[in-house]
Amino acid sequence: MEQNEYTLEILPAALNDMSEIISYFALNSQKGALRIHDKMIGAVERIERHPYSGVTVPDKKLAGMGFRMVALENYLMFYKVFEEEHRVIVYRFINGKRNYPTLLGRLHEDE
Repeated sequence: MEQNEYTLEILPAALNDMSEIISYFALNSQKGALRIHDKMIGAVERIERHPYSGVTVPDKKLAGMGFRMVALENYLMFYKVFEEEHRVIVYRFINGKRNYPTLLGRLHEDE
């Protein structure tokens, strides 16, 4: 593996989020479902190649835990970069209107 390559892991919760979001869009529009699917896949591929291209989460506690995020329409993709392992883990895709600090804080407590 080259020095700048990262392995990518998408946690089951994030895969479930993706499936639910795409299904929700598909209820109204197959085109919309395809659009959000492509944006999610594009974001995942981008952070695999450029893990610091997302922004640090504005919540200080979550930022201190190492969470970063990428905005995708009304949704936020949350992930962490583990530099020593050259690994990126995608934790969740959450609607930006939800209380993501609480949701991710609970997730971190379970680790």
